[in-house]
Amino acid sequence: VGSGDVWRHPNCRVAYVAQHAFHHIENHLEKTPNEYIRWRYEHGSDKEGLEKVTAKMTAEEEERLKMPIPIDVKTEDGKMHTMKLVFKRFTDGRRVIGKDKEVSYEVKWQNDTV
Repeated sequence: VGSGDVWRHPNCRVAYVAQHAFHHIENHLEKTPNEYIRWRYEHGSDKEGLEKVTAKMTAEEEERLKMPIPIDVKTEDGKMHTMKLVFKRFTDGRRVIGKDKEVSYEVKWQNDTV
């Protein structure tokens, strides 16, 4: 059994990039490894991951996003009101909610009133 000291620093950041993740590295040869990692995860999401085929939408999915989505909103007087909004884009805002670790994503709407 090994022994030793463990040191933690609040500003320490560790990144692991798998070997198969480098198929697009030729676009970043001018960057150091540190610069590449900082660029890739700059806003908290994986910029290279957005280019994956599984992250791309089909034509059918894109058409469905153009259809209004009913959203229930509580008004200032406490009454529920249903609004029909059209999805514009995801923001980088997301959070994990509760014990079930359900993920909630922040979005922008076409009319931007919410």
